[in-house]
Amino acid sequence: MKRRYLGLLIGLVLCGAGLAGWIYQIINGLAITDMNNLFSWGLYMGTFEFFIGVSSGGMLLFSLAYLFRVDSLKPYAKLGAFTAFGSVVAAGVAIMTDLGQPFRVMQMLITPNVASPLFWDVIVLGVYAIICLVAVILVIKDGKNEQAFAAKARKLSWVAFPFVFIMNAVTTLMFAVQNSREWWHSAILPADSMTVGVNLGLSFMLLVCAITVPANSFERDRAGFQLMARIAAGALLVHFAFTALELSTLAWNGSEESKHLLDLVFGTYGTLSLFEMLLPFLAMLALMAKGRGKTWYGVSGLLVVVGMFIHRMMLLLPAFNSIGLTIPVPGAEPELWSFPISSGFFEEGQDVFIRFWDYAPTPLELCVNLLPFGVVIAVVALSKILFTGNKGSQAAK
Repeated sequence: MKRRYLGLLIGLVLCGAGLAGWIYQIINGLAITDMNNLFSWGLYMGTFEFFIGVSSGGMLLFSLAYLFRVDSLKPYAKLGAFTAFGSVVAAGVAIMTDLGQPFRVMQMLITPNVASPLFWDVIVLGVYAIICLVAVILVIKDGKNEQAFAAKARKLSWVAFPFVFIMNAVTTLMFAVQNSREWWHSAILPADSMTVGVNLGLSFMLLVCAITVPANSFERDRAGFQLMARIAAGALLVHFAFTALELSTLAWNGSEESKHLLDLVFGTYGTLSLFEMLLPFLAMLALMAKGRGKTWYGVSGLLVVVGMFIHRMMLLLPAFNSIGLTIPVPGAEPELWSFPISSGFFEEGQDVFIRFWDYAPTPLELCVNLLPFGVVIAVVALSKILFTGNKGSQAAK
């Protein structure tokens, strides 16, 4: 088997394993996961938010190349379109697995609740998926005719470019409008989500391009790597600033609830918090360096991707274990006690009421979650196969 088919084979194997796990979950229910009444969103929702950010990079690359006529990015724009489409499909798959029964999404379409941020989340995600699909169709149809493709791509980019930021902001509003969750209820969260979309998305593109671009093409089109790296590093700097503002606000508050939340972030989940910040910070410094090879950019991109995946999971872990419903107990330490919540389990040896859940994905949960990752790998590998040997599509060789 030719080497260029290896990525497609890996993607299809992951899709097959994930699909088998998903079918098992549909039959047996979400009880196969480590989620419960207290901790209702876990690995699937974290993966959904992760791939929302990942999809931003490909479409941002596509739009910058043709809307703003950034020639150094054009060799990677077509690969960006495929990556964006594969990632948004992966995000949709992740949210479907989180529903338990996928046909429940029909209820949202049949009886929509326009007051719910989840409804607008689905609408925006659907529109963005269509935009990405149109970009892929343009690449397949006109990709070999650069002049015709550039004219159509520029028209599409007028819509695609602002939608990258709209999608990231709107999908995060699903969290930010929930005032019962102090970790989420902040105007900074949607703004920060846009910066994460830029730094994560472009870092993912750096990783993909580092893997797929031949050495001779990299030397010829190094300027595109450098520009992606600078933009990603700048977005990381803004992300760190937003994070510092958010944590400073919580610390300044000084309430028992805020102290408990900060203890969760830096105590209970301190190791994850460390890697969430350290890996992207090191990557930011590396991305600012000049004259580096494609391996350097690829490893830097990988550090951001891993760090931002942890960041997406850290969006959930402290939020669910910081219970907002409390009762004052004068003289007790601490004075505010959280009300226990039903776990949903009624089995021997299992607590019926809990105030904390040490969530960790089960093996079957991990298996199901292979599906969205397999989708992205398969789509990117397919684009590489389709455009091998296509002049002007060096990044897909």
